[in-house]
Amino acid sequence: MRRNLTRAIVGGMALGAATFALPGVATAAPTASFSCAETATPTSPNGWGNSFGDERGQAGKITATNVQDQDGSLEFVTSPTTPRQASYHPAGKTPLADVVNKPFTFEKSEGNANWQIRVTGANTGSGDGFATLVWSAPDKAGKTADAASSDQWWATRDLPGITKGQNATLAQLVTAANSEGKTTVVDDYGISSQPNSGNGKVNVDNVSFNGCTTNFAATGAGGAFGSLESLIP
Repeated sequence: MRRNLTRAIVGGMALGAATFALPGVATAAPTASFSCAETATPTSPNGWGNSFGDERGQAGKITATNVQDQDGSLEFVTSPTTPRQASYHPAGKTPLADVVNKPFTFEKSEGNANWQIRVTGANTGSGDGFATLVWSAPDKAGKTADAASSDQWWATRDLPGITKGQNATLAQLVTAANSEGKTTVVDDYGISSQPNSGNGKVNVDNVSFNGCTTNFAATGAGGAFGSLESLIP
């Protein structure tokens, strides 16, 4: 599964680098403007979706399927023709070091679901320091363990002392990314699903990042079902 994830993520590296290439981003002091989306609905996704050109058609959908609460969840459905889905939320260039000790959790049904932390400014040795940090949750259903303390994170780019794909703690990745005076920032965070078989369905809810927990709700204020993808240009 890691090989598949790496292939999908690295496929968007060139586009990601072009999208986030800003003068001095690797050394300039970041201005964090993280905005918490406490609720995301089909008609008001509050920033959740997938606007990356190389991932068109991969956004999840908010459905009435419940994980633990009773108002719906974010659903990813994969198949041989759509082997990967992912939805993200902007992180406002929040310094990666500021979020490393805050909970990284979400609730899920049985199936494959992964943290996707897209960063720039990291000490990758090239370009704008773009990389994605990845953590895969166990397939079993329930609330995930806090990934902030896990030693199963990996990066899609080489970092000093940590080769791409090598397991490490998030703190170790932060230290390596910020070496040589770099300031790594989180541009977007989200959840992906890419099971080895290609076929799968997983529902996630109550995603916690940087002290913010997003509840995906198909009922209530949003009022209707729909695709996050259709609401994000």
